[in-house]
Amino acid sequence: MTLSEDLRRFVVAKISSVAHLEALLLLRSTGTAWSLQELSARLYVSPSTASKLVEDLQSRGLAVRLGENAQYLPKSDNIAHAVDELSTMYGRSLIEVTRLIHATTERKARRFADAFDVRKDS
Repeated sequence: MTLSEDLRRFVVAKISSVAHLEALLLLRSTGTAWSLQELSARLYVSPSTASKLVEDLQSRGLAVRLGENAQYLPKSDNIAHAVDELSTMYGRSLIEVTRLIHATTERKARRFADAFDVRKDS
């Protein structure tokens, strides 16, 4: 199954890594807040990494941090719909979704490295 263009754009714009996606989907899985400690344990990351993931998701309108807790809280119905579609597609086309995320990350890293090379050559 192929990802729609709208979903591809959403992933490129809002999901920086598979860890961000996993955190988002975990937060979405319940209607309640998760403690950062619980989130870090479920994601197998440090509490500081879990905190950073939540901050990133919050800055993109996907979640909110409430003290030492975090909760899925999409900024709009359109974002909620996109996350619903992403959740479904991640279950059906895990490899396609993760490849898109990794390709986007690699492109950003390449652009950064290229910018550094330009400065070095100047």
